[in-house]
Amino acid sequence: MLDLKAFDDKAWKYLADIPPQQWSRSHFTGRAVCDVLLSNMCELFNRWIVDGRDKPIITCLEFIRTYLMKRIDNTQNMIMKSDGVLNPKATRVFDMIKKEASKYSVIYNGSRMFQVTGPNNDQMVVDMGQESCACRKWEVTGMPCKHVIAYIWNMRANDPKVPRPEEWVNQVHYRKRWFDTYQHAIIPLNGRDMWPKSSVTIPILPPTKIATAGRPKKSRRKGLLENDDIVSGGKLSKKGQVTKCGIWKGIGHNRRGCPTGGPKTGETSGSKRKTVHN
Repeated sequence: MLDLKAFDDKAWKYLADIPPQQWSRSHFTGRAVCDVLLSNMCELFNRWIVDGRDKPIITCLEFIRTYLMKRIDNTQNMIMKSDGVLNPKATRVFDMIKKEASKYSVIYNGSRMFQVTGPNNDQMVVDMGQESCACRKWEVTGMPCKHVIAYIWNMRANDPKVPRPEEWVNQVHYRKRWFDTYQHAIIPLNGRDMWPKSSVTIPILPPTKIATAGRPKKSRRKGLLENDDIVSGGKLSKKGQVTKCGIWKGIGHNRRGCPTGGPKTGETSGSKRKTVHN
């Protein structure tokens, strides 16, 4: 925070008024077994239902129900094709952690605590009695960090009965838990013509809407920190870059917008020059 204050005082004041448990991984309790700070999951769902969210409530709910039926079916197919103890995403992350753990060495203190040392002066204390590491990644994510895996390999070298690294991972990352989450399918429904008639005599009217000027927007509103001009049409924007002419090497215009209207003497319309001989 002191480094942030020296860099940007306004940003420091903004974050100082927000409890660190809401924006800093270092203060996460680990109860959620997740270190994600972004709202990508909500934004992804919001993007998928963009064609149905502006419809009447029943039509919108039917759109969401159909979308969820397809999603659950696709996920079940992915589960059947996968193997291993952990789900595919956790397997990829855990393989990267184990690759980093091979660079670390372990020193035992004669009790239940271990000193794990690696490159770049990375040195942490691992307490297997509390199932914790000084870096707190194991506590926050539920997945043993590289320091803990280095300890597990060290112990397994002396005692094969020590559980494998995968057995120390929290159950939320297991393939079986993934299967249990998506085992319940959504029941399909008949069309509206076959729905039972409601006995409620009070009509449910739509909320009163005040018409505003202009056509309603279908895309979501961007945040203040989001930039719409970074990527356009699959290409990175050149906003902020200095434009340089490919003919006269002047600044402020490109080759097509050159004020001279053509190439230099002895130069073709292409990017290469021809040597002029007298």
